[in-house]
Amino acid sequence: MALLLATGCASEPQAVTDQQQREQVGRNMTALGQGLRAGAWSKVERFFSPAYHEGYGELRDRLEAQFRDERITDLQFTVNRVLESDGLINAQVHWRKTWVDKTGKPAKAEGLSEFILKPQGRAYRILRISGDRLF
Repeated sequence: MALLLATGCASEPQAVTDQQQREQVGRNMTALGQGLRAGAWSKVERFFSPAYHEGYGELRDRLEAQFRDERITDLQFTVNRVLESDGLINAQVHWRKTWVDKTGKPAKAEGLSEFILKPQGRAYRILRISGDRLF
């Protein structure tokens, strides 16, 4: 139901049974994590659709500010569920993040987020993230 509300899809979401597609979503999330750990917008911009719902420029500004204020030391994603509806992918993702702020103090956070993804070739572009805020 969350997928229908978030995307306005008319058809009922279906669990993704294609193991290759589930694995590709997992690889995409791992690559996003590597880009975030690198601490540069240029390393993560390819994962976001220009149609990102909160505003592409706002997202870039928020991430660049975060990169200035903290250094991510570990970021792990676990893809719990993958649904498909009307050509979009809804991935429920549990994440764990460890970072050091600019004063050198370590911190941790974890959460559960829903990523709405649009397949583009072998990659997926993020259209929306809801749930616990990763950034």
